[in-house]
Amino acid sequence: MIRLIKSMFNDLKFRGKLLLSHLIIALIPILLLGTLSFYQSYHAQMKELENEARSSLDQVASILDYKINRYNMLCEFLVLNREFSAVFLKDYDSNYFRMYLDLRDVVDPLIAQTKLMDEDIEDITFYVSGDLLGIRGNILPLAELKQQPWYDGEKGRRWIVHDGRVYLLQQLISNRRESNYMVIAIHHDSLFADLSRLSEHISVSIISGDRGPVYVSALPMDTRETTVLRKPLHNVDWTVEYTISHANAYLNALTIFKITFFVIMLSLLITFCLIYIFSSNFTRRIVRLKNKVDKVEQNNLDVVIYSSSRDEIGELTNGIAKMLGRINCLIKRVYEAEIAKRESEYNQLIAQINPHFLYNTLSFMNWRAVKKQDIETSYIVSALAKFYRTTLNKGKTRVRVRDELDNIKAYIDLQLIMHDGGFEAEYDVDEELLGQEIIHFILQPIVENAIKHGFADMADEDRLLLISVYRTGQELKLSVHDNGVGMPPEKAARLLLAEGGSSGCGVKNVNDRIKLYYGQEYGLTVESKVQLGTTVTITLPYGQ
Repeated sequence: MIRLIKSMFNDLKFRGKLLLSHLIIALIPILLLGTLSFYQSYHAQMKELENEARSSLDQVASILDYKINRYNMLCEFLVLNREFSAVFLKDYDSNYFRMYLDLRDVVDPLIAQTKLMDEDIEDITFYVSGDLLGIRGNILPLAELKQQPWYDGEKGRRWIVHDGRVYLLQQLISNRRESNYMVIAIHHDSLFADLSRLSEHISVSIISGDRGPVYVSALPMDTRETTVLRKPLHNVDWTVEYTISHANAYLNALTIFKITFFVIMLSLLITFCLIYIFSSNFTRRIVRLKNKVDKVEQNNLDVVIYSSSRDEIGELTNGIAKMLGRINCLIKRVYEAEIAKRESEYNQLIAQINPHFLYNTLSFMNWRAVKKQDIETSYIVSALAKFYRTTLNKGKTRVRVRDELDNIKAYIDLQLIMHDGGFEAEYDVDEELLGQEIIHFILQPIVENAIKHGFADMADEDRLLLISVYRTGQELKLSVHDNGVGMPPEKAARLLLAEGGSSGCGVKNVNDRIKLYYGQEYGLTVESKVQLGTTVTITLPYGQ
């Protein structure tokens, strides 16, 4: 089928091809306009429906919260009543007459008053383990409560919905090892009455935080595309959930789209007539452009393409010319980059040969110093060997923060020996970041610059070098701070541009490596004040 269409298109005259192309170009914005109008109408309908549903959800949740709070307060009224609670705390010791009087004068009136206050309370049952068993039909053994399928063993106050019934389980004040419970059965349909009077396009459910769904509406609804709104209740661990069907909004938007489609077809017919009239005027210039493009296709990238016209064809011609120029520039850059890459690999291979030899030699010198019990020389050689070992990093370009710190600590140990302990070094490192991987050898040029230039003309006892590693959001920060002589802001700005002479070359190289490896948003920042010191902060992506 595709080959047939392609063959038919190829057999068309150029004017026919131009006419068809312009027709397609004209059709695209018209169809986009129609599609946009449909989706705008659809989303407007959905927004209005969601606003109405959200308002209804807030109202329903508020009413349900009020009802639940009323029953909670009713429970508190009963449980906190001293005489009522005392009945379940007393040890009657077979004094059934006293037990009978307490139930008649205290418990029964409170229960009757409670049921009178709320007609939706179906029953109030007590589950106890003491002397009250068998006195009333609503006083049952605690073992029967534990056999109920809805009992979960949790203490305190619990709202439970099971098998179409609603239970409010309240733990009573007790001095026994096993607690007594009061269970209030509440009329299910009355509690959830407001949830049954919703739109046919809204399905409502109530989800308990630990028991799953406690209420699901039985309304039939198209669930192919839906939006879910949720509202947690304040007085119980329930969440009211509205599921809104998109079907009604889709049908309303489709009606508007039918009208828009008629306008689209009429516009398309007018566009076709206009394109047919003017297409012949464009043929000659397009043929000329096509011939030049054919030359480019034959790898003749030096062909000159230019148009002085400012219409669409002229812009297209000049656009192709610009594109051809960018292609030539890109080819040149790729060629030069490949050469630079090969030279870099060669230089890196050569650079690794001598350090390996030097590291092995230092290890031998350390062994000789230890053998002769020359502790100071052994320490110096060990520090230098450790520095070169961590610098080589087995030829890898990435290293953990822990290994990078080991490298810089070895370097600082060498500097302390060279400067007779002329400065102090402190470390503030978040240990959780030690396993993060970063590119290798980025701290040493900065620390070297700080020691060499930051501590110039400064008293030894005041010199302090602080190295910090910390995390800010999704960024990993490594900073080197010295309390040295500092520098003016304009000199600090030139440091990353290598305009500060040899002192800034290493720092600029670190900055360039970071930007090349991680992107332009990462790199070095320099903050410095004269006589107050300098802080260089390295910003890297966290977790990469």
